[in-house]
Amino acid sequence: MSNNPMISPDLEQVPEIFTRHIGTWQGEYIKTDKSGHFSRSFVGSFTIAIEGSQYRQVNKYEYSDGSRLQLDFEGHFEDRMLKLFSSSYSDFSAIAWDAGQDLVCFRATKTQDDGVITFMETITLLAANHRVRSTQAFKDGIFDGICFIEEMRVA
Repeated sequence: MSNNPMISPDLEQVPEIFTRHIGTWQGEYIKTDKSGHFSRSFVGSFTIAIEGSQYRQVNKYEYSDGSRLQLDFEGHFEDRMLKLFSSSYSDFSAIAWDAGQDLVCFRATKTQDDGVITFMETITLLAANHRVRSTQAFKDGIFDGICFIEEMRVA
């Protein structure tokens, strides 16, 4: 896949809402526990590229202690639904779909801390360069907290 995130997507397979998320977004994650109390926060940068029906996303996180983490995701659109995998997590799988009204829904699972983590996320595009994401997390089917992030497109 090219390094240019603005490569033309296959609009027969890629729902238009996904094309509106192409580029680099930045924001601060705020995580809460299952009671809604602040758990932690960290800064993130998220770069999304679509070429044909192929999808690529690179997440870069920076934590308050100065540590950094990069996670790489790739996938493809099939029947207008995004199917995602990750070279960063061997058992990560996800699907994402156009839920209408400038909204993308995302469901992912991975193993972490000796449990199966499931994420249910909504991504709401508020304006061309402004979006909000909120994620419910479940560990082994038990509610584990919420994460939310307000992001601005920077490139």
